[in-house]
Amino acid sequence: MSQHSSRGAAWDALRLQVLERDQHICAYCGGEATEADHIIPKEAGGKDELLNLVASCKPCNSRKGNRLGARITWFNRRWLSQV
Repeated sequence: MSQHSSRGAAWDALRLQVLERDQHICAYCGGEATEADHIIPKEAGGKDELLNLVASCKPCNSRKGNRLGARITWFNRRWLSQV
């Protein structure tokens, strides 16, 4: 497991908050979100905070990897209009 992994009860609660806030809609593709993704990766100093997290499906979260959210060229326009 990476030293930057988010695990435990606190992370599970935060993840659920993000999914509910974003209505289980992936910020990147508009599909069904099951994960929370860091906009600024933890490796780059991002924190486990609501403002730094978006709902994401597993494929998009894996594809994004540890890149900054601002450098992603694909995103869900419906989600963006709600921000």
